[in-house]
Amino acid sequence: MSRVTLTAKDKAEVFRIIEALPVEEREDIAAEVDGWMNRHHVNPLMMAAQMMLSQHCSQAAISVLDSSDDWHMKFDDMLRELLIYVGECDRSVNVLINRAA
Repeated sequence: MSRVTLTAKDKAEVFRIIEALPVEEREDIAAEVDGWMNRHHVNPLMMAAQMMLSQHCSQAAISVLDSSDDWHMKFDDMLRELLIYVGECDRSVNVLINRAA
C-alpha cells in the first residue's frame, strides 16, 4: 500500500466527497464491514480496552467487563461505525487520487 500524504485542502475535499457518497456506496461499505465483522469474532477494541485497564484496575474488575454483553455490544457498535467511516474515507481518497491521475 502506497503512502499518500494529504494536504489540508485535500482533506477538506475528501470530507466533501464523503458527504456526497451515494447511498449505494455507503450500503456497499456497510455490507463489507458487516462481512468482515462476521468473519472476525474477536473485537480488537475490547482487547485494547482490557490491556489499558489492566494497568489501572484489578483483574477481577476487568473480568466483570469482559463478561458484560452490554460492553461487548457497545464495542462492536463502535468498531462497526469506525470501520464504515474509514471505508468511506478510503473510497473518497481513491476518488481524489484518481481525479489527480
